[in-house]
Order: sequence, then structure tokens, then C-alpha cells
Amino acid sequence: MEKTPYQIQTQDYPKLLRYKITKSGFYHMEELITRIYIEEQIPTMHTLVNLGILLRVNMCQTMNMENESMFQDVSSRAKKFGGVEPEYIAECVKSLIGRGLIEANPQYDRGLALQIHHYGLHSI
Repeated sequence: MEKTPYQIQTQDYPKLLRYKITKSGFYHMEELITRIYIEEQIPTMHTLVNLGILLRVNMCQTMNMENESMFQDVSSRAKKFGGVEPEYIAECVKSLIGRGLIEANPQYDRGLALQIHHYGLHSI
């Protein structure tokens, strides 16, 4: 059976991720962006993964895809370290939660997330 891509409606983006960025998380994300892109500091893998998570959560939460190119750049830079294991990302998420930078998303829709996972993200 052939899979048909699920068309993600803009209003569904906030429902996709289990987490939402907090006010502190937004400021931390902006601080990391400043260090990497304005001050041109060389980021560690940990910094890149944290920034990538914060960017993705923020994009889904706000439905603002303006940071997609930055997310792609962060992902490319992280790949130069040899890639990132899912377990490492999970540990970074736990760390971001523990630091109060992201929190549970009350709009998260597990059914929608599973449906998109099943059909793939070809339409994003």
C-alpha cells in the first residue's frame, strides 16, 4: 500500500510537538543565535543541538517558518560532528526542560503527531 503525504495545515503546527518554548527559552535561543551568527563563536555540538531543538519548537509553536534556513544551517553544522543519536537529543530535551527553557505543550495532539509520523513529513 502506498503512503500518501499528510498535508499539514498551518494551524496544526502548534499541535505537533510535545513541548513549547518558554520565555526564558526564547531569550536563550536568541543568545545562542547572537553568539553563533553575530559574534561568530564556534559552537559545540551540544550548543548546536540545543539551538536546533529550540528553533524547531519555536517554529512549530509560533507557526513562523522564517528560521527554517537557520535550522537547516544548524543541522548541517551538527552533521560535521558526525551526526546526532536520538538518545543524545532526548538527553538535551531533558536538560532544556530541567533548565526551564521548554515545557509541556498543552496543545500537543498525539493522534495528529502519530498520523504525520505514519504518512511522513513530505508535505512540510
